[in-house]
Amino acid sequence: MNRTLVLGTAALALVATHAPARAQGAKPLTTLTQEQKDHGVETFRLIASAMQSENVPSDVKSVLMGCMYENPIGKISETVDSALAANPGKIDRTKPEQMLSVIAQVCGYEPPATGTAAPGKAPAAPGKPPAAPAGRPKGR
Repeated sequence: MNRTLVLGTAALALVATHAPARAQGAKPLTTLTQEQKDHGVETFRLIASAMQSENVPSDVKSVLMGCMYENPIGKISETVDSALAANPGKIDRTKPEQMLSVIAQVCGYEPPATGTAAPGKAPAAPGKPPAAPAGRPKGR
């Protein structure tokens, strides 16, 4: 019994010294609107899905991870909302691909310039269609 009490007290002391900033007198949390909550959850869901997807390039994943590491999800979500408000009608919030594109750009991703070759590949000759990727059927 005494040993349990000592271990419990030691654990409590350890937790108290490593408590999050909120418990140590940080400013009070702001009250979020339902829309802010919904947009934050959607932003987080899209980033989490992108990180697990095999269809999202690793350079995009790297930018998203760095963004999540450096910024709170609320800040990312607010910036996405601002970008959408600045471009009304251009992005459909119900289309995950479009929203992920906005999130990636807000996080600093810069897509490769169109017309440039992938690293290690020469650009296609003008007027000549690019070759089909290796190992992929050319049609039915």
